[in-house]
Amino acid sequence: MSHIENIQEKSQCALEEYVRSQYPTQPTRFGKLLLRLPSLRTVSAQVIEQLFFVRLVGKTPIETLIRDMLLSGGSFSWPYMAIQ
Repeated sequence: MSHIENIQEKSQCALEEYVRSQYPTQPTRFGKLLLRLPSLRTVSAQVIEQLFFVRLVGKTPIETLIRDMLLSGGSFSWPYMAIQ
């Protein structure tokens, strides 16, 4: 099993455990989630960025944020934080 497959397997198991513990009365929920995963690949990175990160980093491209985090090591601070 490759490293990526191993990570995918662990992620899938963690998701299954979470879904089963949080939604015990919905035994088919995990399977339904798995069936929806392929359609998520059609969502562009820009849309995901907009949905999940715009309030955190403002208009800063996520690539810039990730680059700065990697280059700073453990001393990263949040200069991109959007003021609300």
